Amino acid sequence: MYQGKLRKITLILLALYTVLTLYFLYVGFDRASFLQDSSMRYSLIPEGIPLHFPMGRSFQIWFFELGNFVAFIPFGMVIPLLFRCNFIRFITLFILFITIVEILQMLSRLGSFDIDDIIINTLGAAVGYWAQRLVRRDRDNFKGISRIILTAIVLAIGVIAIVGGINHYLQKGGGEVVALNELTLKEESVLWDETLLSFTSVGKKVEPQINLYSRKNTRTNEFTYLLNGKYTRMAGNFAIPDDVINAASNGRSEIIFIADGTEIYSLGLLAEIGLNQDTFQIPLNGVNELTIQLMNDDPNLATNAVMWDVTLTEVNTGQMMINRMKEKLRSLF
Repeated sequence: MYQGKLRKITLILLALYTVLTLYFLYVGFDRASFLQDSSMRYSLIPEGIPLHFPMGRSFQIWFFELGNFVAFIPFGMVIPLLFRCNFIRFITLFILFITIVEILQMLSRLGSFDIDDIIINTLGAAVGYWAQRLVRRDRDNFKGISRIILTAIVLAIGVIAIVGGINHYLQKGGGEVVALNELTLKEESVLWDETLLSFTSVGKKVEPQINLYSRKNTRTNEFTYLLNGKYTRMAGNFAIPDDVINAASNGRSEIIFIADGTEIYSLGLLAEIGLNQDTFQIPLNGVNELTIQLMNDDPNLATNAVMWDVTLTEVNTGQMMINRMKEKLRSLF
């Protein structure tokens, strides 16, 4: 356990890092925009450990998941070097702390309470804890600290490889990809562009390959598909084409995904260069009914946002077993 000057310096660094982490949890990533939504967002049923390989995923989503894991490794490395505690005591207090953080995010409307976030944050802290425990000597000098950091990197890579491999098997193995426009609508209607017209977004030409949500849809459109728990995830692209940027319109478009009556994902775009395109990848494990709401606040249909290459991946055998377990968990709430 650190003593003297090293302890004071480490305490200061830990305090600064904690403040930085809280900043990103409550202020960063434009969290103030969440305040426009008065509802409290939460997810109580685990969807799995959100740690995947980057291949075939949105870089933004993958990087966010990785950050939720890596950002909490330093807490596991440093806290046990400052305060005497065994693994059970440390991890219990950490789970309590991160749960309070998640609850405050939900209550303040600056985020959501997500059980998956608690799992991945705790896994990161556990990696940090065992990294410092595996280094027995010289932990209070540069050589020992370097060993702890190197050990943490090795353990983190190992965890990412194992968890990512399991997720890859569960999500990819045997699952067929289906275009959203091939499914039969349960309620309302939606227009898909039959000619897959190209357009420009963020200065680049976009040529949809599978489907294209037509800009001829009404200003606010809502439509529902019956999935019957057959799909594990949904992915696609969302943009306000460049041809309306810098025009008289200052429109905003928003897309909301509602699974079995509960909002699970939302994404907003502005008619401004750099803020008019994004991708989405949403877990649908066990979802029976999916409703998509696409809202455009400008009355001019030409400013409507579009979606394209929207696909769903079918559930494989391993994922079906997990979904059944989740259904049993849901029945307990």
